[in-house]
Amino acid sequence: MSARIKGILQKINFIEADMELHKQILFSIPSDNKVEMEEIIDKIADQKMQINELRQEIKKIDKDEYDKIITIERAAETFRQISKDKKYAHVETLNESGECFITFNDGTKLDCLVAAKEENGNWTVLTLEGETKEYPSGFVK
Repeated sequence: MSARIKGILQKINFIEADMELHKQILFSIPSDNKVEMEEIIDKIADQKMQINELRQEIKKIDKDEYDKIITIERAAETFRQISKDKKYAHVETLNESGECFITFNDGTKLDCLVAAKEENGNWTVLTLEGETKEYPSGFVK
């Protein structure tokens, strides 16, 4: 991934974090304060537009990298949906440790972005290729 694309992704992450703060602010505004609510809603809409423009910039620079990013984002959303009702005893991410993998009973490793072990021993994994997979406890060491 080029330095330029990494820079754009950092901008997107910053804007997304700021947007989440504005959403929290929006929910804390008293319902009778319509003007302030509209200002925050406009700010959030502007931030969404900025993110879309930055994504299109990535697409112009490198379509394959853009497709990969979109694939991983979709898989992350699938991972979140699968995970919302699960209780994890251990979660490991590539970002936190610089290394993330699970080892199957036959000794093979699967590199991942996120590996989460449930209390019952089952695993939910987000792979480097942008796939969300689930494995029963008996398959993973």
